[in-house]
Amino acid sequence: MLDSKKAVLVCVTGQHDCDRLIHAGKCIAQQRNVQLQVLCVQPTSKGVNGDCDELEYLRQTSKEADAEMTVYFNDEAAYTAAAFARHVGAVHIVTGMAEEPVNGFIDVLHSLLPEIPISMVAKDKKVYNICPENMGCMPRLAYSF
Repeated sequence: MLDSKKAVLVCVTGQHDCDRLIHAGKCIAQQRNVQLQVLCVQPTSKGVNGDCDELEYLRQTSKEADAEMTVYFNDEAAYTAAAFARHVGAVHIVTGMAEEPVNGFIDVLHSLLPEIPISMVAKDKKVYNICPENMGCMPRLAYSF
């Protein structure tokens, strides 16, 4: 039985290839026996019409992974994600890898939630981790998804 008060939180953008993040999050959630939550924080400038096809694809991918997908429109993505992580009882966070130019999302998220491990999934599906000091984990873990 899943622990419904805890979750793995997957943070996606409006990009189609964020499906790899959902698949990685599902693997981690199954390993930890917790629910899976997917969050997309879109900039307010995109409005409700931005990335509709991609968001619908990610919503469907989330549904197939037995996850609920939530979309917020806010210009402070890391702060919104941190608040949502606390709300859903996140025990692990999954994001994509920071690309140039780096927007600081992962750094800010980690500074706000230093006790929660963060897994960053590269486009080649390699998973890199930021772990709390009290947790011993490898810099990179390979998940099959």
